Amino acid sequence: MQTFNNKIILVLVISLLFVANVYAKGKRKNFLSHGPSVSSFAQGETVLNNLDDPSIIFYNPSLLNYFDYNTFELSRYNLFNGTSYNSAAINYRLFDNFSIGFNAIDLASGDVELREDPFDAPKTVNTNQWAYILAVATEIKSIETAVGVNAKYIYLDLYEKKNGGYSIDAAVSKFFNDVNLKYFQANFGLGFSAQNFYNSGVTLDEYNEKFQNVFLLSTLMQIPVVYHFSSKDTITFSLDVRNEDSHNEIAAGVEYKFIEKFSLRGGYYTDHITAGFGAAISSFIVNYSIDFNELDIINRFSVALRWGKRGKVKSELDREAKAALNQAELSRKQAEKMFNEAKKYYSDKQYLYATDLLQRIIMDYPDYESPNFYYNKIKSSMAEKSDSELESNFEQYSYSSGYVNYYKNNYYECLKQWSKYLQFDDTNEEVKKYYNKVDKIVSDSIREEETKEFEFNANNMLNEGIMLFKNNQWISCIKKMETLQNFVKSSKYTSSFNYYSSAKQYIAKSVEELSKTIKKQTVQNSPIKKEQEEEIVIDEKMADSKYKEGLILYAKGKYLEAERMFELALRLNPNHQKAKNALKHMNNK
Repeated sequence: MQTFNNKIILVLVISLLFVANVYAKGKRKNFLSHGPSVSSFAQGETVLNNLDDPSIIFYNPSLLNYFDYNTFELSRYNLFNGTSYNSAAINYRLFDNFSIGFNAIDLASGDVELREDPFDAPKTVNTNQWAYILAVATEIKSIETAVGVNAKYIYLDLYEKKNGGYSIDAAVSKFFNDVNLKYFQANFGLGFSAQNFYNSGVTLDEYNEKFQNVFLLSTLMQIPVVYHFSSKDTITFSLDVRNEDSHNEIAAGVEYKFIEKFSLRGGYYTDHITAGFGAAISSFIVNYSIDFNELDIINRFSVALRWGKRGKVKSELDREAKAALNQAELSRKQAEKMFNEAKKYYSDKQYLYATDLLQRIIMDYPDYESPNFYYNKIKSSMAEKSDSELESNFEQYSYSSGYVNYYKNNYYECLKQWSKYLQFDDTNEEVKKYYNKVDKIVSDSIREEETKEFEFNANNMLNEGIMLFKNNQWISCIKKMETLQNFVKSSKYTSSFNYYSSAKQYIAKSVEELSKTIKKQTVQNSPIKKEQEEEIVIDEKMADSKYKEGLILYAKGKYLEAERMFELALRLNPNHQKAKNALKHMNNK
């Protein structure tokens, strides 16, 4: 509960800091200047982060291409003195690479009093303004960029005068996922839309008034802040620059999303501070937002129904993939418990306990990224601190140096460093425990000989695998490295994980290189032809293993990685019928 409260406080503090009026005020000509997207409204009218709200088509129709679900949404946007927006929007993935959307917006302007002169009895009438938007979106796969087009019809009913007009919008957007920065991986987004660039305008008297031209450049940066076993809490910063008939505005927003279900948002645009929250529960999404401005408080509420998640089970491959994924997650609770325990050790600076737990998780559950993040962070920190013998950091140096030597099997140097550490702090139970463990290893001559033998065998297997990789013998390299992994997993030496990790890297590189040499196959192409000098030796067991890995990747929506695994399964066993069927299904799809 305390962790949850800390998250809320963090987001509220960050939200309050977003107060900077950068550009001059923009001039709004009609109600369509202020869009109906609840998510963007709660983030200060920023755009790119709103991939659960179909009314985003108002801002950038190309974003429909990134929706994971078909979604239908209803919303009410209360303005001033009883006026409101009422909006209904829907997006639907018509084909694998083609989405459509529709948005209907009603500005119920309330009652207006009309008089012939100041002394005349007033006549109360009701006015309405409507906009209907039809959007289409697709992706240019060669450059992995989404494009979209809106066709809008705008109808103004001012009681005595009524008329309508149409306009066309165009937009592009692109996301850059898992960009490696120094301490983490970040996602970036970039979008541009041109609204009303072609329009008929509307004529209510003798003059035809054109709809305003709006150009919107949107950016986003999303970074992980808390790691769960299979998901991440993220904080997203977004910024929009808007040009409307030569008037410029800037909008900034921040969103904290935790366990991929709940969101807290805050934002700022000219003279407005906004806040909001959202929750995605089962098939429903609920959003609320509030706008604090100089005139009044504006509220907006929306509810959405979503269905048809991409990758929905439709074929035998889908069903088999889902079954493989379910089986792989049977023991996930125990692994997640271990991961939470490792994070607690990390927070308490008990890095030896944390490292051992993280190594076990990484070897037993290689598909999850979060344990790797903590493990690499610890290793990097220990290596950096062990490089300096500054007296002011002597305890820290002794602990870190002992840690580094421990996981390299340099037990004598490890004992030397931890012996120094315990002279300063003899209450550290973690160091005491590992010191005694290493002391027993050093005093056991048989164990020392076994350690040397292990290092000799593991080194030989690793060097043989590297040589196979250099000779472009990808399959043989994979086999050798997997043999090495099985060898070190069954051992109890502290350097085991170093060999396991090196083998994992070469397996990944071999799969990458192998995938470049494999042409996409159909059933008619079987068996697969050799493209390297490396002799194909059928390995049914490993082929089944790679096929299962491909199923799990497919079930998770990682289609390119799944395709590689299916192709690799065929390389290991050209007669693997299920792998052939899987590739055929994916090619057809």
